[in-house]
Amino acid sequence: MRSVISITWRRPRLGPVLSALVLAGACGAGCESSKLETGYTPRPLNASDAERRAYYSGKYTKEAVKAEQERQVEFRARRPGV
Repeated sequence: MRSVISITWRRPRLGPVLSALVLAGACGAGCESSKLETGYTPRPLNASDAERRAYYSGKYTKEAVKAEQERQVEFRARRPGV
């Protein structure tokens, strides 16, 4: 006996593909600013060495370190049971 396998070609549905493209376009249209909701601004990859050092230097000043230590002390004082 000979079995015949019938293979039919179906045209792909464009509905899901089209709706995905519309959704991606709508999401991309809202990305005008590179600043995130949390306030973080992404750093450019082609920044010079001096620019990269400037991104983080404010964190390590004496005043910033002292303020962070004060915040930690205050946080520990507010912890219950300690």
